[in-house]
Amino acid sequence: MSVYFGGTAHEIWTNSGLSVSYTGRHEVCAVRDGAEYRAEAPVPARSGDVKADYNELAKSEELAVSLNSGTAPPLTRAYFNAAAAAAEAFSDLWDIRDLPGRLPRELSGGYEALLIPETMRLLLDGRGASWEAACDITARCFTLRVPEGVRDARVPLGAVSALQPRDAGLIRAINEKLCGRLWDAYPGDWQRIGESAVVRDGEVDLVTLCAACCGTIICTKERRAGSLRAMYTLMPARFADI
Repeated sequence: MSVYFGGTAHEIWTNSGLSVSYTGRHEVCAVRDGAEYRAEAPVPARSGDVKADYNELAKSEELAVSLNSGTAPPLTRAYFNAAAAAAEAFSDLWDIRDLPGRLPRELSGGYEALLIPETMRLLLDGRGASWEAACDITARCFTLRVPEGVRDARVPLGAVSALQPRDAGLIRAINEKLCGRLWDAYPGDWQRIGESAVVRDGEVDLVTLCAACCGTIICTKERRAGSLRAMYTLMPARFADI
């Protein structure tokens, strides 16, 4: 399974919908190794610019070594695992409606939340799903269980973009749509809307990202009345008590 890092995403609207292409990204192969994934450099091409191919292969090998040795940053390793899990779930998948049976995950609002935009990306770009269908299928894949006493994890949106620019764009889109719903619920209350947004001050609140996209949210009553209060107001049926 191929996992791609970095580069630039080019979005072009055509008569048949959105077309996304990439330039400048680096490929690493994910190989299932028990319950985890091992990174390997891809097999080099035998044609084209040999020097360019060698340089790309060297970068992929360096990235694979850092992932396997544990020296890669935690967010980089989390993205690799998320992208590999999503790619594996989509492998030989004939009907995207069957995805929740292949990718059932309980998230805690940590770095594993990168599974959400990566799943959305594969549904939208790889399978041509509508935004509504992608959101519905993603919601049925994931459950959020917020551990007691855990602080919300945040990550710079720019750091996500450096790993997978399209995922960062989808997080922005999720945030915009959530803020639109918050505006309808709290018109003119910019403070509440800002405090409840997925992206705040250039950082992604991963618990809020999960809450916005997961079909079930399991948390304490204190959390429901606190940081997730606005989310509970928007979709109370998704919530369950720990």
